[in-house]
Amino acid sequence: MITDIKLLLVEDDPLLGLALEEALSRQGYLTRLAQSGAAALSAASDETFDLVLQDVKLPDADGLDVLSEILALQPHCHALVMTGQATVEMAVRAMKLGAFDFVTKPFPVDVLLMKLERIMGMRNTEKRLAELTGAADPRSRIVTRSPAMRGVLDTVAVVAASEASLLLLGESGTGKELLAETVHAMSTRSRGPLVRVNCAAIPETLVEAELFGVEKGAYTGADRSRPGYLELAKGGTLLLDEVGELTLAVQAKLLRALGERTATRVGGARSYSLDFRLVTATNRDLDAMVKSREFREDLYYRINVVSLTVPPLRDRCEDIPLLAAHFIERFARNPQARIRLTPEALDGMLRLHWPGNVRQLANLMEQLSVLYPGQQILQRHIPRVCDDGRQVGTLFEKIAVGMPLKEALAEFETRYIDRVLAATNGRKGRCAEILGLSRQALWDKLREHDPFIGTEAK
Repeated sequence: MITDIKLLLVEDDPLLGLALEEALSRQGYLTRLAQSGAAALSAASDETFDLVLQDVKLPDADGLDVLSEILALQPHCHALVMTGQATVEMAVRAMKLGAFDFVTKPFPVDVLLMKLERIMGMRNTEKRLAELTGAADPRSRIVTRSPAMRGVLDTVAVVAASEASLLLLGESGTGKELLAETVHAMSTRSRGPLVRVNCAAIPETLVEAELFGVEKGAYTGADRSRPGYLELAKGGTLLLDEVGELTLAVQAKLLRALGERTATRVGGARSYSLDFRLVTATNRDLDAMVKSREFREDLYYRINVVSLTVPPLRDRCEDIPLLAAHFIERFARNPQARIRLTPEALDGMLRLHWPGNVRQLANLMEQLSVLYPGQQILQRHIPRVCDDGRQVGTLFEKIAVGMPLKEALAEFETRYIDRVLAATNGRKGRCAEILGLSRQALWDKLREHDPFIGTEAK
């Protein structure tokens, strides 16, 4: 018998809704029935649920748009979708929003219960493992429901078991260092040290000594011998962050050390053996740097046995509510001090460009937690420094000066609608709400700017 599991049932058919509510309640689920999108969102605002059983077709809204809102309010809630017409497009969209599975109407109640129990079983197993081992799968430290990031994590699981050098690419703040930590934790070298080196933070004159070590008296100020990072990483993993900042001279020495698996301290005569797994990371375009001879081609191929590109936050908007909830919990002094993001604030956050990516989102949640403990966060609370100034600039910069005002406004409108559609993952219902338009008005504008848009169901 299921106990203490709160389930939100969203179903507009009164007979089916009541029948499912009764069947679920008999199994021990604490069930609340909502027969419209508005009622579902009201329920999700009033109380916390463990599960949501969501119908796709509702009388007042797109069911998947409603599901997106519910998961934005309650990111840790698990979702199962009900639909009368299961299509690949619908399934992909539902999974992208964070649904674990879907069931096609009409369905036997036993099938529904089995799917719900499987979801709860997975959840309970994760909890038990965490309690028994003190830590879950290292990948669970990375908060995501994005298919793109899930693909990255699947590759990490495969790569971690090898000794291959790994190159992590992506913008600043996307989580490359956390991925490196995950690779180390899942590798056979997890008992050894993880030595992190920020190549950009070391003065150019000291890089060689910091990496390879130095012998006493090698230069003025070297009053003692000390090992470098390559020695300190023995038996573990060496992370060279911002590897693109290394000078060509240091690159040459690093290449030789990696090839021979030995190195020599500055001012020293004896070499020492190297024993580490190499992970490098950069936000720079190493391909372009190789072509411009700023980065050695032979070193590039040495470190780039396997490469992973971490997507920027703006390309995985579905992670924003989940990450925000994670950081809110982290930065709250106690449960009563947790801030609460309104749907309007989340809408505003989904429209930001996030040039600082996950790091910028974490800083914003920490700032709001300090300034407004225990309060509701409205869109006006989001600091202007995080507003989408960069995005607006991009929208305007390609509009030619001298263009008639009417044409310029039309061009801006087209670009802005495209950006909002991208930020909402193509959800036209949510896009229309953000723009302050009806769904029909949005479709009319899309066809106005592109007459070849089809007449698919709205």
